Amino acid sequence: MGEATREAEALLLNDELVDMLMVLNYDSQDKDGFCDKEHQPMSRQYFAYPAANSSQQFKYFTQLCSWLLKLIQKEATWGKYDDPNTICTNLCVELTELGVPEVPPGKLKSGSGEGVCHVLHGLSKEVLKRVKTEWGGPTFPEEALADEVEVEDDSVDEDDHLANEEEEEDLIYCEAQRQDDNSVDEEGIMEAHVDPQEWALELERVTPKLKVTLQMSEGKEWRNHLVQTRQYHEVINKIFPETKSQLLKLGQNLNEALGRIRAKEAFINSQFDDRALIYRTQQEEFQQVQMNYNNLNETVVNLQNELRFLSDELETTKTQLEEMSSTVTDTTPIVKIKDAFQKLRKEARQLEVKIGVVSHTLMQAKLRQGRNGTEEGGLLGGTVLSEEGELP
Repeated sequence: MGEATREAEALLLNDELVDMLMVLNYDSQDKDGFCDKEHQPMSRQYFAYPAANSSQQFKYFTQLCSWLLKLIQKEATWGKYDDPNTICTNLCVELTELGVPEVPPGKLKSGSGEGVCHVLHGLSKEVLKRVKTEWGGPTFPEEALADEVEVEDDSVDEDDHLANEEEEEDLIYCEAQRQDDNSVDEEGIMEAHVDPQEWALELERVTPKLKVTLQMSEGKEWRNHLVQTRQYHEVINKIFPETKSQLLKLGQNLNEALGRIRAKEAFINSQFDDRALIYRTQQEEFQQVQMNYNNLNETVVNLQNELRFLSDELETTKTQLEEMSSTVTDTTPIVKIKDAFQKLRKEARQLEVKIGVVSHTLMQAKLRQGRNGTEEGGLLGGTVLSEEGELP
């Protein structure tokens, strides 16, 4: 049920697409048109079903999209011999920029189906919006008013004519009054403000200008039909023998021509039976070659996709190698190590100076302590002094 619905929607979109393309004059043979010797005007179900030559159908689809984009001053971003996947991807990008509902590229590769019809329908609709198209008003042909035919009837005298006119006037007046009364009774809003006397005067004034077609009286109508029937019968009896002979002769000629055609057809079939067999054989070979071509084309597409993937990996690997080689040949870490070593040597010298200053300060403190002990201890202090004197 879903498949039937999609096919019906594709047929409807394709039918509307042809109407929009006709508005855009795609079938004109000038330079602004699309159709030429290679691209003939398509049918109203061309993109709804797969064609016998799918590659030709896909080519027609892509070139039609290029022509539609050209109408709004946009160039197609794909080439004539590009990969179908690349063409479909670039087309989806263009559709996204134009605001046309996007369709997955995989549905466009076949060149037919609901997705293709959606893309062409949306793109044509967008082109019609952007192209300044002036729509003129409807033109109606001038039709002359029919001349009124005057019918003269000698069988009705003037007195009967006047009497019939008076009766018709009375009937018309009574009917108008009855309708006015009914409308007032039913609706209760519409009210007639026409004076009956003025209405009667107006009717008397207009009646002579109206031409009424009078029919034959019912008593004489069947006689007229009978006379006409007899006249037609006489004419048919007079013409029928000659017409019958002509029809018989024509039938014989047609039978002879049909026999000759059948004999010639049998002769042609017998003469060209071998060529017909050769043609059928070549047709089967062509179908086989076409099937092989399609299979090889799919293989080429798959290999191109694999090549593209491997190329991306190769580019990534090259980038990593370049980064690693630049890291190996870079002398910045060695320079940083040398600078750090110089700083360490400078700090070591400063520490040595500080250690010497501290040692000198400590020695002076010990000397002062030794002097104080000499004053208190005498000989022991002298010995200490001699020992401290040997310390430096």
